[in-house]
Amino acid sequence: MKYGAFVLMLSVLVFVACKGSKESTSTSQKTTVEVPAPEWVGNRPHSPSYYIGIGSCSKFSQPYDYQTIAKKNALNDLASEISVRVQGQTFLNSLEVNKSFSEEFISNVSTSTDAKIEEYEIAGTWENKNEFWVFYRLDKAKYQVQKMTKKSAALNLANDFYQKGIDAEKNANVTAAFDLYMRAIFALKDYWNESNEYMSATGNVYLDNEIFGAMQKMCGNLRLTTDKNKVLLSSENNFTQDVLATLSLDNRAVKGLTVKYSYEKAQGPFRSEVLTTEVGHAAVPVNEVNFSNSGNTVTIELDLSKLKVLDLDQKVQDGFIQSFKTDRKVIPVEAVLPSFFINSSELIFGMASSGKVLQSALSGALVSKGLRIASNSGEADFIATIESNTKEGGQANGFVVAFLEMNLVVKNRKTGEIAFSETLSSIKGLQLNKDAAGIEAYKKGKEKVEQQLTPKLLQAIL
Repeated sequence: MKYGAFVLMLSVLVFVACKGSKESTSTSQKTTVEVPAPEWVGNRPHSPSYYIGIGSCSKFSQPYDYQTIAKKNALNDLASEISVRVQGQTFLNSLEVNKSFSEEFISNVSTSTDAKIEEYEIAGTWENKNEFWVFYRLDKAKYQVQKMTKKSAALNLANDFYQKGIDAEKNANVTAAFDLYMRAIFALKDYWNESNEYMSATGNVYLDNEIFGAMQKMCGNLRLTTDKNKVLLSSENNFTQDVLATLSLDNRAVKGLTVKYSYEKAQGPFRSEVLTTEVGHAAVPVNEVNFSNSGNTVTIELDLSKLKVLDLDQKVQDGFIQSFKTDRKVIPVEAVLPSFFINSSELIFGMASSGKVLQSALSGALVSKGLRIASNSGEADFIATIESNTKEGGQANGFVVAFLEMNLVVKNRKTGEIAFSETLSSIKGLQLNKDAAGIEAYKKGKEKVEQQLTPKLLQAIL
């Protein structure tokens, strides 16, 4: 009897367990049943009260980020519906910069402006095993009120910067004016693709265009003047001369702006810069010019890029600066190259040589560099004196050795000061006899004069 009761109880438990299992399986199957797609998935809704944004993403192509991507697509869709491209008096349409920058710039600014959407709501989501969809909407009336409130605040802020910039410009404080004007323009960045009318003290204006125009005008009115129309380099000024540039705005000195200058040096293109002083001066030194280059000039101009505001978009500011026309000076550089009178005492083993090998070498090397050789010492800027002699160096493997000793001294004829001095010793000549060895040593000395001494001499005096 007890055994029968046990069997009966076991049967009941098995029945209950099987029933629970069936119910669980049935519930599980129900959860995998796909919910039908809502109407907005296949048929985009239109509403007079809301802006609509719908986005989707494939789960197969983006198995981990499909929700994030779908939401981003929905926001972009929402932005495109809100966006209205206003033709006419908009700041973006009025920009005059190079075409490639303009296209990229307008695209980037428009995208960043459109992306700033707030207080939208999720109107629905839907997914199946293949894709995920999301539906955003934004109340049109609320959006317009919020936008106008923000835009009004931005316009007032921009005008405040603008008026302070005007005051700074009146005091010729170009650095501060540039900063304030740039901040005024950027205060309206979110609205550059809109018509930004503003009632100012002078009347109704398109404020961003007004500010940018004032900035262009200020930069265009900056004037560079120089104390020389030509740079003249000669031995009298040691082939160095400063050009004094003065920067002014409406006849008032401008301090603290970067003046850049460039010209061709013997070593290659040279560029440098200097800040204007309290009285607007910028000293530009011109020296070591490439005298072999005909038509030398020094270019002096403003570098407005140094005025960029550090906490604002640098690339956008670069684009603005491209459209600013500033003053520049191109000053010719003329060199009156020095003349030389050369005398030499060239001995071979203590005896006068029949030729002037070293004198001829120096003369030819100087002429090849554009310098002049005077017929007498009274007409020369510099007097070059060469003293040389050979001495016996013994024999080696059946050859006779001779060593050349030479000394070159160059003096400024007017001052008597030594401008250059160099001694070369033990220049070796090797031949079958003594005289030939001496001649060979002078040949080697000629090469030294042309390749070694002449460049050093020119570097010392030019």
